[in-house]
Amino acid sequence: MDLHQLSAFMHIAKTGNFSQSAKALNMSQPTLSRHIAQLEQALGQTLIHRTHRPMTLTPAGAFFYQHAQKSVNELNELITLTQNFGKSPTDTLTIGFVASILYGLLPDVIGELKSKLPNLTIKLLEVGSNEQPTALKAGQIDVGFGRLMSSDAFIRQTFLRHEKLMVALPCQHKLATKRSLSFSVLADEMLILYHRTPLILGEGQTLDPLLRLFHERHLYPTHTQKASDIQIALGLVSAGEGITLVPMSLKGVRREQIAYVPLESPDATFPIYLNTLNNNPNPNILALLDATYAIYQAKTIEHQPRIINL
Repeated sequence: MDLHQLSAFMHIAKTGNFSQSAKALNMSQPTLSRHIAQLEQALGQTLIHRTHRPMTLTPAGAFFYQHAQKSVNELNELITLTQNFGKSPTDTLTIGFVASILYGLLPDVIGELKSKLPNLTIKLLEVGSNEQPTALKAGQIDVGFGRLMSSDAFIRQTFLRHEKLMVALPCQHKLATKRSLSFSVLADEMLILYHRTPLILGEGQTLDPLLRLFHERHLYPTHTQKASDIQIALGLVSAGEGITLVPMSLKGVRREQIAYVPLESPDATFPIYLNTLNNNPNPNILALLDATYAIYQAKTIEHQPRIINL
């Protein structure tokens, strides 16, 4: 069994077509058939019903495909990572980010980094939290600031902080003048969701991150609508279409149209993670980490209550 045989089988399993797979893999159909036959011989099982059109997997083939898919994907990722190893330019750092973090401390972090490395070229690219591991492994970004945990073996996550959530309501809303709001009061409101990808809770189970905050409190909003991103969600709030929950760093957006009210639950937060490859060759990562820690520590101290001796 070798990688050529596995790749051939995985491709045919997806397409159900020998000629199409042979063309895509840049090999002749006899060569492709030989790879599949050798793989079947090594496993001692028939993997493909060749008389079916389109061809289908046997039960043994379906079992093998299901369990081999993850391993083959990881192997291909490892090959790509190895091919890209050491190719990252030392004078450039590409930072991926989710939109909500750009409203927070990321600009300060970049300013701190530029003050230490004035000749460094910094590129910014908006990349969703779930897409950042793929972008890192493909070499599209060198580091990512995201909000969701990753279980990818190639990715190292550094927890930075928890950011409190606030309720964003139209200024004319009846709840806009409250000092704080509970989840139970908000459960009857039109809730605007904006996350592109849901939280993965388990095998085949997903849930929107905002809805999860309600579900954890045994509340189940029935009035929801979906926005494509957080900026659109806040635009809908300003138009009086509903409410949403956003990180505290966004409380300055559209202040003439939107009221931001604290939540009564202090544990209602979104985390911030810094995502890098386990073995990232870009030498500027350490400088970015130093700048990030410096800014986050300074802002934490800045917001602590001051003690005045009289």
